[in-house]
Amino acid sequence: MKTKFSLLQRYLLISLMALFLTSVWSYSAFQDIEQENRRIVEEAIPISNAVSELFRLLLDQELSVRGYTYNQDAQSLEQYEATKQSLEETIRIIRELDERHPIMQELIQDEALPLIQKMEAFHASQIELIEAGDVIPANARRYSGIDYINQFRDVDAALREDIDNIIQQATLRSETASNSAKWVIFIVVGIALLLLMTFMHTFRLERSKQALIHRSLHDALTGIWNRRAFDEKLERMWDEATDTEDVLALLLLDIDAFKTYNDTYGHLAGDACLERVANAIDKAVGEDGMTARYGGEEFAVLLRPRHARQPKEIAERIRQAVLKLNIVHEMYTPLRKVSVSIGVAEHAPTPSGDKTDLIEAADQALYQAKQSGRNRVSVGQATNVG
Repeated sequence: MKTKFSLLQRYLLISLMALFLTSVWSYSAFQDIEQENRRIVEEAIPISNAVSELFRLLLDQELSVRGYTYNQDAQSLEQYEATKQSLEETIRIIRELDERHPIMQELIQDEALPLIQKMEAFHASQIELIEAGDVIPANARRYSGIDYINQFRDVDAALREDIDNIIQQATLRSETASNSAKWVIFIVVGIALLLLMTFMHTFRLERSKQALIHRSLHDALTGIWNRRAFDEKLERMWDEATDTEDVLALLLLDIDAFKTYNDTYGHLAGDACLERVANAIDKAVGEDGMTARYGGEEFAVLLRPRHARQPKEIAERIRQAVLKLNIVHEMYTPLRKVSVSIGVAEHAPTPSGDKTDLIEAADQALYQAKQSGRNRVSVGQATNVG
């Protein structure tokens, strides 16, 4: 009896050791999964967001300089300076991330930064010509900057490809670690307690994964779609509309005098204002399209093809919805409450066209709405629309 009992004790000891070792193995495997997810959040997503901003900032910079060359107005020059500061901050963030975790240093250093420096030199020379009173030669090469933009498209595509590869590799490592965890679960399938623990842990990781996906595609402050999600959606809709010959419509919105609002009421109140305006825009658009935070106090609404014939009505609905929020803005006269200016553009994509044409048209319409007194909808010139 004693011998049998000792054998049982040995079996129990072996089972306990197996449970302990496989638990450690399982914990290590799940730690690997969490580590890879954390690397995506802390490295891949921040640098992806920063890199995705480069092209937009360069395009905004080009449009500001082009507007200043044409109008010689202080507003365009101020917009250029603000965009230049944002560009410098974005480059600083990219360099900092690469210093901690080298990812794409060669592409950034050898291709992106030299091209950005050339563009900045060109913009500086245009401003110098205007300030010197040489308006005619400046206007003669007003559209020369688009050559740099076109060159940067290839660099931007290469950067985005690198980012996708980084995320894909991290996801693959995460899947490999997950497969290891499955083998552990298979080995200890007979141990009910370990199965329960594994299930609970797996459930938590699945929630973490869903939260990660949501976080990568939504703006952290307002909860609506972010710029990356907007760019991906526009890319898909552009390709589909090219095949189906549908018309796309884009609305670009900007909160009027938002800098003054921040200066008057503080950044916390500014964040609350952004949240309320974003929710109002999203509700006003509803199922008609996609609402995204385009950057800062600027929002974008991409309308589905079936709604592309009434974008102005939707834009007006948005403008009224924001006014009904009655967000006090004493320093903004004569309204004394928060409003938005909206630029509307329509475009029928063609195989030889580029989606930046639609963005630029909407941006120009937004600029016209601002110039015309704000709190209004401005419709840009439709292109390739039958």
